Amino acid sequence: MAEKRNRPSNAKEDIINRVYVLYAIFILLGLCIAARLVWIQVADKRVEQHIEVMNNNIRKIETLYAHRGAILTRDGEPLAMTNRRYQPIFDFKSQGMSTEFHKKDPAKIRRELRLLANQMALFFSKSDAAKHGYTYRTADQYYDFFIEKLEAERDNRNVLIFPRTVVRDEWEMMRRNFPVINRSLGGVYEVEDRDIRIRPYDDLALQLIGECRGEKATIPYDTVMRYDRDSNLVPKVLYRDTILRRTTAVEKIYDSLLAGENGFNVQQRIANGFWVNIDDPSNRKPTDGHNVVTTIDGDLQQIATESLRRKLEEEQASFGVAMVMEVATGNMLCLVNLSSGVVRGTDYQERINHAMRTRLTPGSTFKLVSAMALLEIGGGTINTKVNVPDRVARVGRRDVRDEHTMRDEDGDQITHPTLMDGFAHSSNIYFSKAIYDRFKDDPSKFTSYLESLLFNKDIGLSQYGAKIGRVPSPASDTWRVNGGPDLVFPQMGYGYVVEIPPIQTLTFYNGIANRGKMVAPRFIDRLEHDGVVTEVLPTVTLIERMCSEQTVNDLFKCLKAAATPERTSFKLRGLPVNIGCKTGTAQLWGDFSSVAKADLKSFTEGLGNGENQHKYYFGSLVAVMPIEDPKYTIMVAVAKEKTTSHPTYYGISLSAEPMCDIIHFIYNNYPTLHASVEPTGVTHTPTMLKRDHTSVGSEAGYVPDVVGMGLADALYLLEQQGLSVTHTGVGRVKSQSIEPNTPITPHVNRVHITLGL
Repeated sequence: MAEKRNRPSNAKEDIINRVYVLYAIFILLGLCIAARLVWIQVADKRVEQHIEVMNNNIRKIETLYAHRGAILTRDGEPLAMTNRRYQPIFDFKSQGMSTEFHKKDPAKIRRELRLLANQMALFFSKSDAAKHGYTYRTADQYYDFFIEKLEAERDNRNVLIFPRTVVRDEWEMMRRNFPVINRSLGGVYEVEDRDIRIRPYDDLALQLIGECRGEKATIPYDTVMRYDRDSNLVPKVLYRDTILRRTTAVEKIYDSLLAGENGFNVQQRIANGFWVNIDDPSNRKPTDGHNVVTTIDGDLQQIATESLRRKLEEEQASFGVAMVMEVATGNMLCLVNLSSGVVRGTDYQERINHAMRTRLTPGSTFKLVSAMALLEIGGGTINTKVNVPDRVARVGRRDVRDEHTMRDEDGDQITHPTLMDGFAHSSNIYFSKAIYDRFKDDPSKFTSYLESLLFNKDIGLSQYGAKIGRVPSPASDTWRVNGGPDLVFPQMGYGYVVEIPPIQTLTFYNGIANRGKMVAPRFIDRLEHDGVVTEVLPTVTLIERMCSEQTVNDLFKCLKAAATPERTSFKLRGLPVNIGCKTGTAQLWGDFSSVAKADLKSFTEGLGNGENQHKYYFGSLVAVMPIEDPKYTIMVAVAKEKTTSHPTYYGISLSAEPMCDIIHFIYNNYPTLHASVEPTGVTHTPTMLKRDHTSVGSEAGYVPDVVGMGLADALYLLEQQGLSVTHTGVGRVKSQSIEPNTPITPHVNRVHITLGL
């Protein structure tokens, strides 16, 4: 009986024990799971690796490219600017292009592609194709292209569907209105957006602006520590897409400021092909680049470019330069560099910066330097005379030749010209003798003086790739090779042996125009960001005083004397202001950069004076205007081969026309050359009326009476009678050098008129 009573108790205990075992098992499993969680959170080194893999699958970094700043004229017109362009890159194997993704409407893909083809044929029209230079496609052709890529097995993952890139406004419109582009099929494409550098005025001032060519690349931007598969902590380089730029000139010098700083957005995937921006500490907005405001006058640059191009085409020249420098500031208002294309005489473009990077023999423009040296350190005066009995003279061990015999106003030969005579007549013999006689015993005195004027030093243009001039000294190889002072000095006086870039000649003349203060050429006026001026670049003084005030005054007289109609072959007649100037003509003995086949052939065959040798000349003209109170210094120069069909090579003949066009433009457009009119409140009435030439009778062969006339009318009447006319002053004619009704003879054929207000 007792055994029977104990059985239920044993069964109950058995059940309870089993429950305890289960509890123990569950508790043990829970402890194991908890321990494993603690291990994963605290000690497992693979956790970071798993997190990184997860993040890489659902997150990405989007680069936000900064907008590159513009390069502007002094008036704010763009010489170079950036335009953002867009191009969708389609993946025809993406999920959105799969019928499995569109099970409810399998025909949707082809329907949407047909609608997109229709829109594209309308937008990328025949006229648009002709404008941008691509082949027009019909709607059917676009659709066939899409279906071909959709059904292809290969070459369908990165497909450009636009025939050209589109600008921001066009892209925003397409994103709203174009099927597929508006994500109607999901994320089936990526957008390539990049900055395109454009120049609204084509190659205008290109050698100053430079070029900016972008190349897409993937670059490292950070290094972080990550665990490898063996749980070792190793560095890992992170990469991002960017645009690498190859730049020149201003684009290169100010590249970092123009480029700005790119930004970044961390994006998270919310569905296949769909990403959204998320808040992240590494997010950064892009900072757009600065604008660089140059000193260039866009209108003047264009006028000078077209005028010089016409002259180069007419002369079948190799290259030409035109520059305008503001006297007080050094502002370069114009910098033109035109070089011939492959066929010489055609396709002149801004290919090479000859103004800065081509060293040339300056020729007679260097005589102003020699004149300064004679006045400052040579003990001479403006009236110092040199014996020039003939057009050929032996100086040292070299025969020196003048192109013409010097004559005075009466036609008599000048055999003992003064320094001013020698300069006005551009006498090689005068300056050859004067420099040789005064410095042959102490040549370093002259060459050191040239060095002090920075002719063989940087004048602040090295960042533009400018070449430094070559001035031989007694210690140089050039001096020895050319035969020492007996052979070098007779040539240096009139601008041979020396080699300098044209802009250095301009800078020297500008220093004289600035009363002896030499300032560096200034190309950049200021930097701006978001419409705010961040930096104004200063005028840099190279030499505070090049020479004495007396020397400056004497050199002004020389420049003025060289600007008379007789000295400039009447090619600078009719200018609205008085100028001082100097011409230069120099034979070139070495080659220069050129793409013209004719030049390359000539360089191969040889340059020189032999019967079969090619002869190249550098003809230049430098002017200071107005000579009474200089505001601008101008230089025009042309390099060409003297040929049978195009024999012209003198500096005045090659450079005068562009020079006149530049001077007229400046006079007509720059208020600095005109006196301002202030109201006085006093009423004035004319006391005299200007005489009209239509009311004046002039008998043929007699000097007419032009007193009281305007300049244009007076010139018309006098020149109609065959008279050579010079004039000074402004206003109406106050007096004339030859009395009215005087018979005109071969000896009475020049008249000077004085104007006044």
